[in-house]
Amino acid sequence: MKILMYAVLGDEKPYIKEFCQQTGHQVDQLTDYLSEKNVSLAKGYDAIVTQQTVAIPDSVYQQLAEFGIKQITIRQVGYDILDLPAIHQAGLRASNVAAYSPRAIAEYTLTQLMNLIRNNKRYYRATTSGDWQWSAAPQGREIHDLTIAVIGAGRIGSALAEMLHALGAKVLAVDPVYHAQNEAFLDYVDLDQALAQADVVTFHTPLNDETSGMADSAFFDKMKAGSYFLNFARGGLVVTDALLANLRSGKLVGAALDVLPNENEFMSAVSDPKIIPADAQALMAMDNVLLSPHVAFYTDLAIKNMVRISLHDAVALANGQKIENEIFD
Repeated sequence: MKILMYAVLGDEKPYIKEFCQQTGHQVDQLTDYLSEKNVSLAKGYDAIVTQQTVAIPDSVYQQLAEFGIKQITIRQVGYDILDLPAIHQAGLRASNVAAYSPRAIAEYTLTQLMNLIRNNKRYYRATTSGDWQWSAAPQGREIHDLTIAVIGAGRIGSALAEMLHALGAKVLAVDPVYHAQNEAFLDYVDLDQALAQADVVTFHTPLNDETSGMADSAFFDKMKAGSYFLNFARGGLVVTDALLANLRSGKLVGAALDVLPNENEFMSAVSDPKIIPADAQALMAMDNVLLSPHVAFYTDLAIKNMVRISLHDAVALANGQKIENEIFD
């Protein structure tokens, strides 16, 4: 089988080579995202795989179907880049990699939370300028003394909740889907209860019509004064201006973000800090805000699993087989 893989990273190539050696399939690689400009390159292939944060235009799906391709597979969890009705109307099947390594994102979230509550950015900036005094930053907080609300208790949110519980934190979860096994390490509550009680609010929910812009001014108004906000899911969940207003007022004492709504304008590239969007510059300038370039997923195990699972699923879908990771709605 001939597979065309879009948006290939250098770190993925050894695992692609290994897959080809083990299966005998041919995988050709492109570094660009799948788009209207390069969908024609998929002609003659049996299956395609991509990974991207840039939405795929509807016209691409019809072209893929005309080439005889039966599926589109993305090697990532979030599938907000896909228009599922357009995909199914074109007669294609779609899949993601729902669980390449939930712990990768959960562990990175925990890492940044610890950096945030111990004021490590402030201390780093102080020591690099010669100030080695304790007073360079406020007193830190301890995990076991915090109530933490996890918005979205799926695979990633549940993995994080279990880690937090093991460290002694009280964990609240907001999720429309109830999993009884999670009751061992979290308490399910509604959103208003979570925001009123939590010292930390962390997002791990998909981006869709219901969650887009969820963290707006009204959302932050319901949060406790002196709390922390984290987003390691999708940038579009948060209204950045509302977040900035609450950081500037002191209502929020800190934030850690791995994603931003406008990240495609400057992330995944070397950008002059002076020309990136003004809201990103404002966040970068704050001592109590940690930004990272959408790297929470970026571990050796996660990359390996993303490649292997997506390629095996692409082959299975192209052959008309059923798979666990197929996306239906």
